[in-house]
Amino acid sequence: MKIRYGVIGVGGHGRNRHLIPLTKLSEVEIVAVSDINKQRCEEVASQFKVKCYQDYMEMLDKEGLDAVSIVTPTGLHSKIAIDVLNKGVNVLVDKPLGANLEEVINVVKAAKRRGSKLMIGYWSRFSPALQFGKEIMENGLLGEPYIAYGYLVRRRGIPGIPTFIDKSLSGGRGALLDIGCYVLDNLLTLLRFRKPLSIMGKVYTKFGNREDEVKFNWGNWNAKEFSLDDYAVGYVRLEDEISLILEVGWAANVSHNEEKGYIRVLGDRGGLEGVGNEAILDISFHGRTKNFLIDTKPVLKKVDMALEMIKAFVKSIIEDTNPPISGEESIILHSIIDGIYKSSEENKEVKITLPDLL
Repeated sequence: MKIRYGVIGVGGHGRNRHLIPLTKLSEVEIVAVSDINKQRCEEVASQFKVKCYQDYMEMLDKEGLDAVSIVTPTGLHSKIAIDVLNKGVNVLVDKPLGANLEEVINVVKAAKRRGSKLMIGYWSRFSPALQFGKEIMENGLLGEPYIAYGYLVRRRGIPGIPTFIDKSLSGGRGALLDIGCYVLDNLLTLLRFRKPLSIMGKVYTKFGNREDEVKFNWGNWNAKEFSLDDYAVGYVRLEDEISLILEVGWAANVSHNEEKGYIRVLGDRGGLEGVGNEAILDISFHGRTKNFLIDTKPVLKKVDMALEMIKAFVKSIIEDTNPPISGEESIILHSIIDGIYKSSEENKEVKITLPDLL
């Protein structure tokens, strides 16, 4: 018996990171897609030879689905996820799980209440480089970690489409939520999602609200209406006396033209440094033997990270196991994002209290 699958939201990510990988899995039957854009929905449905619904609730009521991918704008993630979970359907939600911590908690509660699978679509989690780093950490080669640093910045990359900058669609937040979640997920994965204790942070709007701003191939926008953060920094105190430093931006006067991602985790026995974009694509380990300093780079295989993400979700349904990217992890991640926004607004350090369901 095949898993009956539907996809809600069939723009670029819905098609490329979900539908196309799904066609490669023999265990899956793609039954239907849903999108409020009628033309796009019909075109994609025709291409993949499935049914088209503009109303996702109608699709859920009529198609008897086992699983759904939600690939809509961030501001709609939590509502749709709860609607789907309340139907007893397993859910893969494109990153991030919600616009804020409250939304994320509500989705996790809905999944627990119905006993349905909930996985968050951090395709970047399936990077071989990140998996190498995770193995280094699990084997104790880093020793006790004490510093983690993450950077993901574009020289000019404010996304000039409503999905990202219309407050009702984006969830009312900018670069910190949109791409900062990738950096945090990468670092927290290596740190085994240690809980945050307190946060100092600041968000900035320095480019998006300027009418004379240089706009490249990321699209156009109305500077007078732009009010989201286009840069953010944060300092987080984690359990076990670990300091986490975060720096993300849609735009900045940096030397690199392309989007650049970088992470570093230092321990008392070794260190990890990784580079890439949203996903870490290359990584190195730095340590010592008794008498020598050593640098180690793994030989990494090439993988289709989106396909590996979809395979992992489907496997969790077939084998009735916990998905590898959980809602509980997103509670920790979003407590940090919310904390940075709150610290910036209040101009002070804020303490973090996590909900009892963790």
